[in-house]
Amino acid sequence: MSSHAVQPHRADWSLSALLAIQAVTLFGAIPLGTRYPDAHILLDACRLTFAAVSIAALTRHRGLQIALLLLLVVLTAVPIFGLSILRSAGFTPGDTLQHDLIEIMALAFNTAVTALVARHVFGPGRVNMHRVQGAVLIYLNIAALFAILFNALLTHWPGAIILTTGSPLPSGRGEQTAALTYFSLATITTTGYGDVVPVDPLARSLANLESVIGQLFPATLLARIVALNLEHGRSKDSV
Repeated sequence: MSSHAVQPHRADWSLSALLAIQAVTLFGAIPLGTRYPDAHILLDACRLTFAAVSIAALTRHRGLQIALLLLLVVLTAVPIFGLSILRSAGFTPGDTLQHDLIEIMALAFNTAVTALVARHVFGPGRVNMHRVQGAVLIYLNIAALFAILFNALLTHWPGAIILTTGSPLPSGRGEQTAALTYFSLATITTTGYGDVVPVDPLARSLANLESVIGQLFPATLLARIVALNLEHGRSKDSV
């Protein structure tokens, strides 16, 4: 076995743990943040725990672990020290630069974690409960990634996504995050309540892409699970 390989049992349980953390984050910590200011502690704890489990359990490749750890450090440090560091280095950052840096790092980190999860979920071997839960995690991660993209879009085009009343989305960071997470989940599931709508062409394009992924992913998952089960059955018969 390669020194970079992750033990199957360890990876399986990490998928279940990450799904639980992501569910608490999306359906609990983020919406609670709109009502209770102290709920950001729960949200930060969920994100740090999610990152720690991802780094420790999904890969043993030292280079990848270091890269993910650096991304996590940047995500943690930028909100606190970002503007001060840039100003001390002689830069005069605009109002949105720090936010852009956070969005880029968050997108990169979550994309890397989603790719690692997909490697375990769709890799060869027996399909079990943990791998199915990992597939659900990928689905939720994709929704979270699109929420980040929508958030970044609103930073530069505030009217790109609005309420059906014509009003802009809530401007508070926690409220906007909750609204965009809700919009992203409604889009990927093609629920389409219609209370939040994209009006900018790029926002509409992203929403269309997410809804297409939301339709294709379950079919792709089912096909892959069937193929893995057939392959595993053939390998057992040949032994």
